[in-house]
Amino acid sequence: MRFRVVTWNVHGLRGAGRRPDPERIARVLDDIGADVAGLQEVGARLPGADAHAAEALARLTGLNGAFGPTLQHARGFAYGNAILSRHPIDATRTYDLSVPGREPRGCLRADLDLGPMRVHVFAAHLGLHWRERRRQAAALLSADILRDAALSHPLVLVGDFNSPSDRSAVPRWLRRTLTDCAVAAGRPAATFPSAWPLLRLDRAYVDAALRVLACEVIRTPLARRASDHLPLVVELELTEAARRPPAPRPVEAPGVRTRTG
Repeated sequence: MRFRVVTWNVHGLRGAGRRPDPERIARVLDDIGADVAGLQEVGARLPGADAHAAEALARLTGLNGAFGPTLQHARGFAYGNAILSRHPIDATRTYDLSVPGREPRGCLRADLDLGPMRVHVFAAHLGLHWRERRRQAAALLSADILRDAALSHPLVLVGDFNSPSDRSAVPRWLRRTLTDCAVAAGRPAATFPSAWPLLRLDRAYVDAALRVLACEVIRTPLARRASDHLPLVVELELTEAARRPPAPRPVEAPGVRTRTG
């Protein structure tokens, strides 16, 4: 079975303008036609709308949606990660990756029913400082998240990792047990800033149960206007031996918590 996944930091739905434009984000997602979307920086005060931005995107795209807040403001405004899926979402969980003294960060997990198979999808957004990213990556690779013994299906990890260099600690740690989709496809490309991409901040990883068929950065004029990041799209296929591979090796890093949601 084949399916497409997109990861995209949507910059509060603002893009090139000051006002949030969920319709523009939805048009880009519709053009991509992915089965699953992992989104970061989802949150906006939509004039005249009671629904949160994640709910608005789910409605506009006709996809199922899940939201994992990392910031909660007054009057119900929330900001965080979202996962949209063409397929049913069986369960969700939110993990707090926040490091004291830094902006709250998190990871959202959605367990998807793709029909002949199920898949665990994680959408993460790591911090701006290399020290906090190390602690957050270690938390991801712990028994609480990616190394959770209860995970029994193929695994996809996408997000804005804020790590521009492949030689930095976070990409190296993740590549020990997961496949970097862009590298596997021979297409590592920059996604930020959208107007003139120089940095490969947005990445997608899979475990051994999934094969990478293609990976590309979407550079359409509409995508460039919709956010300060460009979408990264990967096409995946279930391998013949789709049994759960050995869990990722943990890395010690104190001070990062998890929570259910």
